[in-house]
Amino acid sequence: MAQNDTKKKDLIQLAAFLALIVLAGWLSANWFFRIDLTAEKRYTLAPITRDFLRNMESDVMVKVYLDGELNVGFQKLARATREALDEFRIISRGKFHYEFVDPMEDSEARQELEKMELKPVPVFESSADGRKIQSNVYPYALFNVDGYDLPVNLLENLPGLSGAENLNISMEGLEYKITDVIRRLISDEVPAIAFLEGQGQLDELDVFDISEALSYYYQVDRGSLTEDPYILDNYKALIIAKPSSQFSERDKFIVDQYIMRGGRVLWLVDAVQVTLDSLRTSTQTVGLATDLALNDQLFRYGVRINPELVQDVQAAMIPVNVSTPGEQPQLVPVPWMFNPLLNTNREHPVTRNINIVKGEFVSSIDTVGSPAGIQREVLLRTGRHSRRLPVPVFISLAMVNEQPDRAEFPHSYVPVAVSLSGEFPSVYANRPIPPGVNISPSEVRHQSEPTRMIVVADGDVIRNDVRMRHGGSPQPMPLGFDEVGNQNFGNKDFILNAIHYLADDEGWMALRTRNYQLRMLDREKLANDIVFWQWLNLLAPVLFLVLIGLVFTLWRKMKYGREASRD
Repeated sequence: MAQNDTKKKDLIQLAAFLALIVLAGWLSANWFFRIDLTAEKRYTLAPITRDFLRNMESDVMVKVYLDGELNVGFQKLARATREALDEFRIISRGKFHYEFVDPMEDSEARQELEKMELKPVPVFESSADGRKIQSNVYPYALFNVDGYDLPVNLLENLPGLSGAENLNISMEGLEYKITDVIRRLISDEVPAIAFLEGQGQLDELDVFDISEALSYYYQVDRGSLTEDPYILDNYKALIIAKPSSQFSERDKFIVDQYIMRGGRVLWLVDAVQVTLDSLRTSTQTVGLATDLALNDQLFRYGVRINPELVQDVQAAMIPVNVSTPGEQPQLVPVPWMFNPLLNTNREHPVTRNINIVKGEFVSSIDTVGSPAGIQREVLLRTGRHSRRLPVPVFISLAMVNEQPDRAEFPHSYVPVAVSLSGEFPSVYANRPIPPGVNISPSEVRHQSEPTRMIVVADGDVIRNDVRMRHGGSPQPMPLGFDEVGNQNFGNKDFILNAIHYLADDEGWMALRTRNYQLRMLDREKLANDIVFWQWLNLLAPVLFLVLIGLVFTLWRKMKYGREASRD
């Protein structure tokens, strides 16, 4: 009798155990959850992303081409992408659908990528016999919403960083990249931005490349100011790109009141009038202060652009003809210290994880006063060895022959671009309204709404080079591309991020500041203790299984021993 009761109990326990397994399987298939124990919360989506996904109505189809035979680093990126898409799918209540495709095995996928001009990234690895093996990786994803496609490059590749660091940066940016492309696909409204004209700013050809890049996100307009003080109110941001003539009081007033009503401005201003083109026709030139009549306005907002040029040992190259007169020209790339390579602020969303920015005849910026409620952060600065040359500055191509003595470059990390945010005082507080503006005194604002602006002491940061084709027609070059060094600097990313930051009302740019700590193995310690870790990895699973078997056997003996003694 006791034996039958024991069998019944065993059957009930077995049935309960099987039911528990089935329930766990059902829950794992239909309820995705994850406990994030990381210090930086790398597996937790930001509240703004979660709210966006919960309110999203359209279905999103994603095709990820990061699949197949990948090395360990790209496997991590593929796994992080899959986990991010899983999280998006669950929070959006199943509106995300994705698949991973191996382009090396799928010829149709390769053709799709070729049509979109998405080229493979070569990866070089060492084989066991020391040979270099090259493989191609396609780190791209194609997003589709309601029949509209947009590709995304999942890989960041910053020069000077290791492969592991670039892959870590790529994983940091996944949430921002995915939300950015979805918002672009489902948005019905296109915000507008404007390039200001009328004060000798850069023309359309000089900003062609950045205008084209911005047109994927915004309606890009150009125009001059009129007597209408509200003419700028429909624009999310205003770009003032390298003005060369004075601003009238009327135009300054209209820009000031635009800021007072919450407008955002990207100032790209040269304090010294000099260009590299002037040295192509003459071996020397003089840099003089540019009087734009903006000093009082920028000073009121909390910054001052100094009338000086900054030289830096860390500089870009320019081609110089080293042949003697009468011989065939021989161009040699040499460092030009008036073209500093500007370091970025790794903590700010505008400049985080972008390449160094190339400047050309840049000036320095000082923050002035202590305006209450205004936050100021340096975005770009020079390198460790810089010097400041006040105007007038005599500039000659012969300077390329100078051997820089670092003792003559006493300044370090001179600010060149600053971000300002808060409530700004009006430069026209307690001043009369300039003539030519149709506005009553009661409409003039003396304090701004919370807003932001970016001031850059170099107008050429936004300017792309223009080359003449054989037929004589001009051809704009990519912004930030250096033909001499055959490399891309971070100018385009800097301007794009600056406009995104200025036009961002909801806080999406904060996603770019996510920081994942890169935890690297101690290779020296690993090499010294490799035998220990190999044996540990080999024996630990076996010992664990043996331990479970012993515990289960002892438990059964104790259980049935007690039941036998009771009988």
